[in-house]
Amino acid sequence: WKYVGARPKRPMTSMVLEPDLKDALLADCKEFLSSEEWCVDSLAASGIPFRRGYLLHGVPGSGKTSLVHSLAGELGLNIYVVSLTSKGMNDNTLTTLMGRAPPRSIFLLEDLDAVFTRSVSRDPSSTGTPKESTTSEGSSSQDNNDDSKLSLSGLLNSIDGVAAAEGRLFFATTNYKERLDPALIRDGRIDRSFEFTHARKWHAECIFKCFFLPCKTSSSASSSLSTNDKDASERSFPDEIAVLAKRFAEAIPENELSVANLQGYLLKNKTRPKECVDEVEQWICEQRKNTKRPKEVCLILCSSYQSTGVETRVISPFRYLRSSAWV
Repeated sequence: WKYVGARPKRPMTSMVLEPDLKDALLADCKEFLSSEEWCVDSLAASGIPFRRGYLLHGVPGSGKTSLVHSLAGELGLNIYVVSLTSKGMNDNTLTTLMGRAPPRSIFLLEDLDAVFTRSVSRDPSSTGTPKESTTSEGSSSQDNNDDSKLSLSGLLNSIDGVAAAEGRLFFATTNYKERLDPALIRDGRIDRSFEFTHARKWHAECIFKCFFLPCKTSSSASSSLSTNDKDASERSFPDEIAVLAKRFAEAIPENELSVANLQGYLLKNKTRPKECVDEVEQWICEQRKNTKRPKEVCLILCSSYQSTGVETRVISPFRYLRSSAWV
């Protein structure tokens, strides 16, 4: 293992997520860590390993990795991160790394759905299966990108095999849970799953309040707002900030934008709370324009003549572009 660096602790109260999700995950982790003595005595006789696995899945930019960082600070644990697609990664290397992970630590595998793909594309229409290339150029490109020699069997054995470490919290994140092999997320490897969704209106209101703490307007308010014992939704804010936060939340469409989208917009306007609210509708239109996909799809058909007749088959879908030209 190589030490990368330390990061400041992030309070759990700064995570604008579903309260039930945060509370359930934190309580489960604490219960696991506090039951070590009981598990060692009771589980040793039954042969059940002392480890816990979690899967955080959902839309990109919803706070999956940030929550792991916050949990590590709350529990006082170190995070061990390994890139499964790094050059030279194979079954033996991964097994050795996970076997040497110390107890009472967090082991994190990010973007688990992209482990066995040879493409950097995260197209939602993709199944996650590596694409085959029939051309020599495609084969050469594929070989250059296929630096990782990790197999599914090796990954499964490293998680809960004979040499797998015990007493640690295992976290895996993915944007597409449906692409994962059922054996990878079965009970015993993944004990609990938590889903992350796009931002809702109450998310937007809480994030707005977190960004525009009235530190410069009122010293008394500042002292009460700087405490970490309350979530943003439970704190008291000056009337102006509260009104602006509600206006901001009303303008945000329900379950359409990610938390990362909102955070990026607020960062650009961190000193302009009023202008931030006034210009949010224009920003939403720009976001929709940038992420809009053509709705019209044409299927190109061709006919191949055989001795028994004509066989019609679909070659591939092509989209109708804005320029009204077929490609």
